[in-house]
Amino acid sequence: MVTLVLAFLVAPVLIVVVESFNGVDYLAFPLEGWSLRHYERFLGDASWLEATALSARIALVASAVATVVGTAAAWGLARFAGRGRSAAFALLYSPIVVPVIVLAMSYYFLFADLRLIGRWAAIAVAYSVMGVPYVLVSVTGALQRLDPELENAARTLGAGIARTLLRVTLPQLASAVLAGALFAFVIAFDEAVVILFVSGGDSVTLARKLWDSVRYDLTPTLAVAGTVLICVCVALFLLSEAAGALLGRRERR
Repeated sequence: MVTLVLAFLVAPVLIVVVESFNGVDYLAFPLEGWSLRHYERFLGDASWLEATALSARIALVASAVATVVGTAAAWGLARFAGRGRSAAFALLYSPIVVPVIVLAMSYYFLFADLRLIGRWAAIAVAYSVMGVPYVLVSVTGALQRLDPELENAARTLGAGIARTLLRVTLPQLASAVLAGALFAFVIAFDEAVVILFVSGGDSVTLARKLWDSVRYDLTPTLAVAGTVLICVCVALFLLSEAAGALLGRRERR
């Protein structure tokens, strides 16, 4: 049963990867020959490369902002026992609960009023909002496992709040912060709904380029772009696992 479930989940991904090596100029499965020419077309097409680079730039900025905001919010909420704590957490968590199409329309109306449609920096901010909940949940879980006596000991020995945070708390949260940051990066890198509303004609990300290709240029080059997205996600997952294991060993020491 487990094998069937795994096959059901993995098969579509493998089909995309295999399709990228198709030897013909149209999508066909099973393959009608093997070739790398669609990879050559992808790497030789400036529009695909520019879309990939823009996606990476937006994702880097969005994940950085989401990591700072989410970590700060988690730390603040962990030490705030007021009546509004649950409401604040729910508000910060809401981008996961609200349907993406609703967020997309909201961003569209906001950006249209502010004349920010197509501005990559504004798009990065929008994606950072969507990434905050992932950082918040990851760091909050780590804070709940953190021994508060470590911070109390540092404060007793004369360390201020900032120094305690930088020298004691954050090193203990490093793996959780990294995991949240990688989730935020992936969300911003491959999200396709919001970008359709706010990209205009100036900010064509890889996800937007993929959507346009599905509509107007359905070739195996599309599968190559999909393979790039898959490889990025897998690489980030492996990085997260490796970094988490390394940081975990350091924390135990």
